[in-house]
Amino acid sequence: MSQDMSQDNYLVVGGGDVGLATAVHLSSQGHNVDLFSRRSSSISQTKIVRSTGVCSPGNYKIAACSNQIEEIAATHDGKLPNNIVIGCRGQDVESYARILGEYMTPQTNILLICSSRFSGRVFCKVWQKEFGMSETQLPAVADVNNTPFACRGNADDQVAIKRFKKQFKVAAQNSEMTERIVATYQGLFDNLRPLSSSLEVNLDKCNDVFHVPLIIASLTRWELGENYNIYRGMGPRTANLIGDFDRDRLAIAKALGFPDLSDMYDYFKTAYGTTGPSFYEHIHQIKALDNSTLRNPHHRYLSEELPFGAFPLQVLARLTGVDTPFLDSCITLGSKFIDEPFTWTAEFLELDNKWLEEQLRHN
Repeated sequence: MSQDMSQDNYLVVGGGDVGLATAVHLSSQGHNVDLFSRRSSSISQTKIVRSTGVCSPGNYKIAACSNQIEEIAATHDGKLPNNIVIGCRGQDVESYARILGEYMTPQTNILLICSSRFSGRVFCKVWQKEFGMSETQLPAVADVNNTPFACRGNADDQVAIKRFKKQFKVAAQNSEMTERIVATYQGLFDNLRPLSSSLEVNLDKCNDVFHVPLIIASLTRWELGENYNIYRGMGPRTANLIGDFDRDRLAIAKALGFPDLSDMYDYFKTAYGTTGPSFYEHIHQIKALDNSTLRNPHHRYLSEELPFGAFPLQVLARLTGVDTPFLDSCITLGSKFIDEPFTWTAEFLELDNKWLEEQLRHN
């Protein structure tokens, strides 16, 4: 049966923690929500997602859920809703761009809740190269610097939203598209803050800054398969490695004309409401991390956040001539450990001096 294509229709792409939490959040506000997830089986018109966290607890209906985008489009007369929120891993960005490509229109508004840097650029490049879209044919595609909530998924139909973060920043390809994204999603995420540059938003991403140093410091425990919480098993000196990584990120930002970019202390205060003079104290105040036990040495904190977070940051350092010793060490050690090549290369992203000059002109 065809559904009304009104502004109240939203498509959520990705069935992980963030995707489920986003679907719950939208559904809890009375909107019609479809969920495209490769974890799903055949289409279901009455899928129920259970929310068990302190935020939006209850059972919420997902209008259509499928691992085939064609099945969801069929419920909308062969189209997709204009408003799409994507929460996926860095290694899935290209494939999702190809899956969604034929359904994109200039009226589509995409909010990318991805920890990987320059996800929006990847989507646009795939659509331009493989679907022949011009700049004017592209949808509005906005990167954000963070997820809007802290959440944990327990199954493909259950998620716990533990807290809403106080602020997350957003920017699309240009100021006009950023305004459009904000107008579309501001009522849904009242902590949304527009920035003038997608470069600034991507520099402001902090997931790799937060996770990679702690992972590097505990590689032996991972390799031995210990049941290990990297946040609760660390000491103050290990926590301070976050600051070493962050200094390299901030040095790159300063060289690119963003001297006032938030540091990790501000990140913790703004996102989680924590206080204290050390990273150790901030991290131990975040209750959402209490049950974050990781067993797989190929967890996304390495397999995603090294190639799709830290590596693009290193490319920016090379373009600006900034020395980043700690960042470089993390990338070298991490890539050796997982023994996987970085598939999301600077060549594909075309992060070069020409692109950088264009970005800086928009600031």
